[in-house]
Amino acid sequence: MGNENAPLSLREKQRKERLELLLQVAEEVFVEKGYLDTSMDEIAARVGIGTATIYSHFASKEELMVAAILEQNFQKNTQRVVEICSDAEGNATNKLTRIFHFLVSSDFFRRRVEMLYILRGNAEAQRALLARQEKITTSVETFSQTLTALIEQGKATGELQTSTPTSAMVKAFIGLIRTQGITDTLISKYSASNDEILQVYLHGIATHEQ
Repeated sequence: MGNENAPLSLREKQRKERLELLLQVAEEVFVEKGYLDTSMDEIAARVGIGTATIYSHFASKEELMVAAILEQNFQKNTQRVVEICSDAEGNATNKLTRIFHFLVSSDFFRRRVEMLYILRGNAEAQRALLARQEKITTSVETFSQTLTALIEQGKATGELQTSTPTSAMVKAFIGLIRTQGITDTLISKYSASNDEILQVYLHGIATHEQ
């Protein structure tokens, strides 16, 4: 059985770095030019590789777009959330606040909305999304597990109330981030501030005098 933690060979390291650069450049080009005006040839030229090399990693422009825009951003955001939760400084509420502000202020939701428009009616893009779904799901599961552990920590210290199931708290928090992020993207002038929305989550809307 292979050792997953074994150091990469020089060739493997170079391949990994080249793939990371390819995804970074592809994201920049897709954002700059849009899906329709982006070509694999231009991405390859900017990276300094042949177009055939891109196709050795990705079957189509659509698959590269999904990997660069969705998959890569899910991974980056999840990594940052894990880092926030691992920080020795701050309690659960502080970390939830940091996570919320980080995610809703990122470009992720704007790009996700753009991706939804591209996916609509584009069979090739939908197939590409399915092809990359496993890696995206892994990032989502890691995010959910990390958030679950943080909320359980807050319950254990008496900071968060224990009457609501943790699963409901996690689902509500994720829904809050998604709703605020997309609302800010689509109808920003009608959106409440991030702080106002977060206070609803942390303190509720009902009085506690009932």
